[in-house]
Amino acid sequence: MIFRTYLGRALLPLISLSTALPAQADLLRDIHRAGKIRVAIAETIPPFIYEDGNKQLAGSDPETARLLAQDLGVKLEIVRTTNSERLPALHKHQADLVISTLSITPEREREIAFSVPYARISLKIAAPFPNKLSSLLDLDGKTVGVLATSSNLAHLRRNAPGVKIIEYPEHDKLKTGYLAGEFQIISAPQSVIDDINKLKPRHPLVVQFTQTEFDVAIGIPAGEKGLRNWVNHWVSENLGNGRLNEIYRKYHGHNLPSELLPSTGRR
Repeated sequence: MIFRTYLGRALLPLISLSTALPAQADLLRDIHRAGKIRVAIAETIPPFIYEDGNKQLAGSDPETARLLAQDLGVKLEIVRTTNSERLPALHKHQADLVISTLSITPEREREIAFSVPYARISLKIAAPFPNKLSSLLDLDGKTVGVLATSSNLAHLRRNAPGVKIIEYPEHDKLKTGYLAGEFQIISAPQSVIDDINKLKPRHPLVVQFTQTEFDVAIGIPAGEKGLRNWVNHWVSENLGNGRLNEIYRKYHGHNLPSELLPSTGRR
């Protein structure tokens, strides 16, 4: 009797602890139960993302999201965000994944998990004539306009500490800032530079050099091992069978970099 009493007292804290602990998160299971997957996609960065004539999102990233949802056997719900809201959308449980030209950076890897890369983005430094710039060293002491919370901003801060940076929350405001004369040198994808040149064709921005290239991956909430394993398998399989390359070629006009493709998927 005494033994049973002591045993009961000893087990009581363990029972209380077990009932207090939350069930382990399993977002993949929750997605299947809900019958839909919420994918955060940010503002337009053609040809990755843009609005079609019906104001619907098109481009290689939205089509990639549609294919993923189809293969997962659930409906796709696109969660529109700004560039700076992509990671918070995961933290706040507003989205299950991010498929939105999300490049892999050390800063972001401290906040979320990434899939294996499915694409690559090239970031340029551009300026109008007569500027002549050949490397990040030439930016020392100069003012550069760049998108806030972007991978190219983080890259500039790490590799060009002498640059004076003006940050803009969205690409549209970055373009407006350049057209208003707030800066002359821009760090941006080629599509943003092309958009500015359409608005100011007589004094076009000229690409000076490639700032850097980043692998692009699917953003996944940290700790969601099951979902990450499924997404990694899906990306690898669809790089191998050529479907992701077909999507990329459809919108970008050329194949994915060969380094991203397994030998069986190089077409």
